[in-house]
Amino acid sequence: MSDADSTSRHRAPLGLLPKLVLFHFVTLLVFTTWAFGGQAPWVRQGIALWGTVGVGLFVAACWQRGKSAGERAWPALRYLWPLWLYDVLVLVSCFNPGFQEVVVAGERSLVMGDPNPWLPSAALPLLAAKELWVLNVLVLSGFNLFLVLTRRSLVRTVLFIMAANAVVLAVFGTFQKLAGAKGLWFGLVPSPNARYFSTFIYHNHWGAFVVLSTAVCLGLLFHALRRGGQRDIWHSPVLLGAVVTLLLAASVPLSASRSCTVLIGLLLLGALTHFLLRLVRRRRERRASALVPVASLILAALLAAAAIAWLGRGAIAQRLHQTTTQLAPGAREATFASRLTLYRDTWTMAAQKPWFGWGLESYARVFRIYNTQRAAELWVWIPFYAEAHNDWLQSLAETGFVGTGLLVILGLLPLLAIPWWRVDSVLPRYLLAGCGILLLYAWVEFPFANPAVVLTFCASFYCALRYAALDLRAPEEASR
Repeated sequence: MSDADSTSRHRAPLGLLPKLVLFHFVTLLVFTTWAFGGQAPWVRQGIALWGTVGVGLFVAACWQRGKSAGERAWPALRYLWPLWLYDVLVLVSCFNPGFQEVVVAGERSLVMGDPNPWLPSAALPLLAAKELWVLNVLVLSGFNLFLVLTRRSLVRTVLFIMAANAVVLAVFGTFQKLAGAKGLWFGLVPSPNARYFSTFIYHNHWGAFVVLSTAVCLGLLFHALRRGGQRDIWHSPVLLGAVVTLLLAASVPLSASRSCTVLIGLLLLGALTHFLLRLVRRRRERRASALVPVASLILAALLAAAAIAWLGRGAIAQRLHQTTTQLAPGAREATFASRLTLYRDTWTMAAQKPWFGWGLESYARVFRIYNTQRAAELWVWIPFYAEAHNDWLQSLAETGFVGTGLLVILGLLPLLAIPWWRVDSVLPRYLLAGCGILLLYAWVEFPFANPAVVLTFCASFYCALRYAALDLRAPEEASR
C-alpha cells in the first residue's frame, strides 16, 4: 500500500506485513517491559531471539517500500546508514580484542592485550557482539513502525497500546508498593536492587520509562482535545485520559526516583501551561472570561499534586531525608565530589582512545583501571561501577567520538528531513519532547542501559516522525 492511499476516504484493508509488524512490536514491548524491563540475562536472550523476527520484517518492509512508485531511495539507506557504519565499527572491534583472558591462581582475569592501534578494539568481543545485536533489534523494531504505518490512526493505535501497557504496569507497581512487597512480582522474585518499582529492577529506569509514556499520553490527550466532536470536555475521553495520565505520573514519586519526579513534574507543568494558553485563546475568541475555568484548572492541578504527594508520602519522606543528609555540610562535598570524580575518570578513560573507544559494553571491565575513588574503613576498598551514570560519557568511552557521532547522526537525519513548521499536529511534538527530556537525563543517569526504555524511545521517536510525515501528506485530515 502506498502512502497516497492513506488520504482516501475508503481505505484499503491493512495488509499482512503491517499486521505482522504490529504484532511483533506489541509482543516485544509487553515481554520486555513485564520481564524486569529487559534487565535479566535470560530476558536479553529472549529479546535477541524474538527481535530476529523483527529484522526479517524489516527486510520485507524495505523491499516493499523499494518497489513503491515514487520512492527515490529506500528509507533504510537514507536514514539508517549511520547504524550500518556503527555496526561495522563494532564488528571490526570484535576481531581486534583489546584484552586477553588468563587464568591466575585458578581464577579467570583480563589483562591488557596488544590490539592493532589503528582499528577499533573490544575488551570482550562476544559481549560486544551480543549487545550490538540487541541494540539493532530494538532500533529496527521501532523503525519498522516508520516503514509500515500508512495511516495516522494506525500510529495512534500503537501509541495507545504503549500508553495502556505503561498504565497497567503503573497500577501493578502501585499495588505492589502499597502492599509492602519485599521483591518483584509481589515478592515472588528477589530484586537485586532495593529501589525497584513494578517489574523494573531500578527505579530510575522506571522513571525514564514513565517520562516517555507520559509524553505519549499527553500527545494523545491533546489530539483528542483538538479533534473534538463531543458536547464538552466533560463528555469526552479527555477527562478520563487526564486522570489515567496522572495515575501513571504518580507512580514516579511513589518509586522514589527523585530526578524523574522533577522531570515528570516539568513535563506536566509544560502540558498544563499549554492547555491553559489554549483555553485562554479559545475564551478570548468567544469574547468570554477565562478567569473561572483557569482558576478551576489550577486548583484541580494543585489538588492532584497533593493527592500524588499523599499517595507517595512514605517514599517521598524517605528520599527527602536522604537528600537532606546528602546536602548537609560535609556530606554535600563528598556527594558531589564522588559523582564529579566518576565523570572525570570516565572522561580520562575516553580520552585514552578518543576515536573508537574501548569497545561496546567494555565500561565495567576497563573503568577499573581509571577509577581513582577510594573509601577507607577497616580496609581500603575500591567502589565498583558497572555504569558511568552518564550515557553520553559512557558512549564516548566505549565507542569513541566516531561511534557516538554516528548514533547522533542516526537521530538527526530523519528529524531534519521533516519541515516541522508545516506540521500541524501537536502529537509528534509531545513524543519528541519526551525523547528530548530523556536525552538530557542521560547526562546524569544511564536510562539507555535499559532495553525497555530503549525500545519505548525508538518507538516514540519513529512514530513521531511517521505521524508528522503523514500529517504533511494529508492536511485535509489533520484535525481528525
